[in-house]
Amino acid sequence: MFSCCLCTTKGGALKPTKDGRWAHITCSLFVPEVYFEDPEGREGVCCSEIQSKRWEDVCYLCEIRGGCVIECSEMKCELGFHVTCGLKEDLCVEYREGKKSGGIVVGFCDEHTKLWENFMFFFFFFWRLCYDALC
Repeated sequence: MFSCCLCTTKGGALKPTKDGRWAHITCSLFVPEVYFEDPEGREGVCCSEIQSKRWEDVCYLCEIRGGCVIECSEMKCELGFHVTCGLKEDLCVEYREGKKSGGIVVGFCDEHTKLWENFMFFFFFFWRLCYDALC
């Protein structure tokens, strides 16, 4: 069974990378510097542009230095985690298509995921109040 070079988890929906390793499709989508040579077919996973820091950092969730991590998107937070570890822990990890350029990946550690969820709850709550008042 193959393991993902981006998170070290074995099995799952893996695609071969351009350098002969294997990567989860999910990890390939959420690690910012990774791209598909054929985006529509999700073929030709290229990991050659990943920052060296991502490979060196330890995942704060599984405490393993292996694969690569994405950092919490909160400006002053330095916690990093594997994509699959973050998804297992229900952290906020999102991909948004940019209007002019490629996609943007946003991921938050546990503490900042909770803050983000609270913010979004209150945002939609107040939006709904304003909407109801106007209609």
